[in-house]
Amino acid sequence: DMGSEAVKELVKFPEVERITIADLNTAAAEKLGSSLGQEKGMGQKVDSTCPQDLVNVLKGRTVAAGALGPFYRFEKPIGEAALAAGVDYVSICDDHDAASAVIQMGRTARDKGRKALTGMGWTPGLSNILARKGYHALERPESIRIY
Repeated sequence: DMGSEAVKELVKFPEVERITIADLNTAAAEKLGSSLGQEKGMGQKVDSTCPQDLVNVLKGRTVAAGALGPFYRFEKPIGEAALAAGVDYVSICDDHDAASAVIQMGRTARDKGRKALTGMGWTPGLSNILARKGYHALERPESIRIY
């Protein structure tokens, strides 16, 4: 899944000191965390339906990366928890209404010195980046359609 793959990519960056994988399924979170190496990854239980539980897990972190669906249910509460915890937020949300809710948080995030980014997954996200790359690779592109 995209969240697990994102974690596996993030751990490759030397500036990423530690990644906490938070999930209701503690065993799955710990398994992914331990696959990253003792010094980089750890799993932690979180109940994403409990706003205070989310805030408690996010406090002290630098960035919260969201990959929990369904996005119409979890995107806004996780974004709000990130802001309440004082961390930046980025997610792979592909649900228009849920993404709009996080985009509207942008001003509040900026006022708090934080960032809130959404739609950084496959569609939108990687599909748009790949379309741009293809556009620039062509001699005379006329249009791009992403379905």
